[in-house]
Amino acid sequence: MTSTLRPMRAWLVALLLSCWGWVFAGDVHYNQMDIKRGGGNRLVFSLSLNLTHVLHQVLAPQSSLGDFLKIYSDASDKELQTALTKAANQLGDKSFMLLPSGSKVSIRPWQLPPLAALREALKAHAFLMEMPSATPVHVPPMWVQAHGQSKTPVGRAQLQVHKALHPVWVIHQHDQFWLTDQIPLAIVSFE
Repeated sequence: MTSTLRPMRAWLVALLLSCWGWVFAGDVHYNQMDIKRGGGNRLVFSLSLNLTHVLHQVLAPQSSLGDFLKIYSDASDKELQTALTKAANQLGDKSFMLLPSGSKVSIRPWQLPPLAALREALKAHAFLMEMPSATPVHVPPMWVQAHGQSKTPVGRAQLQVHKALHPVWVIHQHDQFWLTDQIPLAIVSFE
């Protein structure tokens, strides 16, 4: 029995290795959030985001994605920085943890990538949108970090984030869950 399994296992490994590109060719990167304690009552939120989509939803949801990308990739450094500061503030205003005591722990400040990297992502996404529609558009995710600081120790809290981040896959220790438009909040245990 073992002798027939070994060649089959080798064949499956060879097949997987040769088709690896097919597995991920059309993959979409979903927004992800990892929550860790940063010491004391501080929480660190590390996010891997489709940032051009998030910024579109925060700054100009009424415009088309193409128009948004064109306007902001061509904006001056000052205009783009002002828009990014506005977006970071809006993300912070709508992202928080609600403690059992009823007090809110804001998730801020939002540390976005450098201006030059964001401008390049906007330009790249705009360029990719001009490709034939049969070509899948994929812009690599960008890393963002935010913090939450509570005055008291956090044992459990209700997490809610800005809807522009939905859907977001949240990871905290052994917990993993989605926050979506249909499920916009979840209880997180820090004990």
